[in-house]
Amino acid sequence: MFEIKDNYLAAGDALTQLLEPLVTSQKLKKIYQANELSEVDERSQITPAAHVLYLGDGLQETAQGGNSSQVKQTWLVVLACRLSIHERPAGELLVSLLNAVVSKSAQVDGQMLGPFVRVNSAVKPRFTKSHGYYPVALSVILRFKP
Repeated sequence: MFEIKDNYLAAGDALTQLLEPLVTSQKLKKIYQANELSEVDERSQITPAAHVLYLGDGLQETAQGGNSSQVKQTWLVVLACRLSIHERPAGELLVSLLNAVVSKSAQVDGQMLGPFVRVNSAVKPRFTKSHGYYPVALSVILRFKP
């Protein structure tokens, strides 16, 4: 289990790392790490793209006297696509995205971080006149030792 030492948000780096092959294969043009969902805006991005956002965490009920705790972090990967016949269909991109991250782990700071498990998303898909935004929620369990 990944132990949080210096970067509480290291799982975002791991997700970005897992998504990088989609950029290399040109299925995605860019991966953004956003601070909040309102930053996912079609005026300032290249598509298709993935936005990685931290949604928060929960603590397990069984803490070891406060010396160590397991943290279940939830992350959102939002696939942003133009609704155009000139781009790859969103359904194909969602399959590629899911294959890249679900049940996968990545090495961060010399440790394996993951696996990422798909969970129900509190965020619904959103559509504008020109873009579609497809959220995929993932959770990962980490250890924090103060």
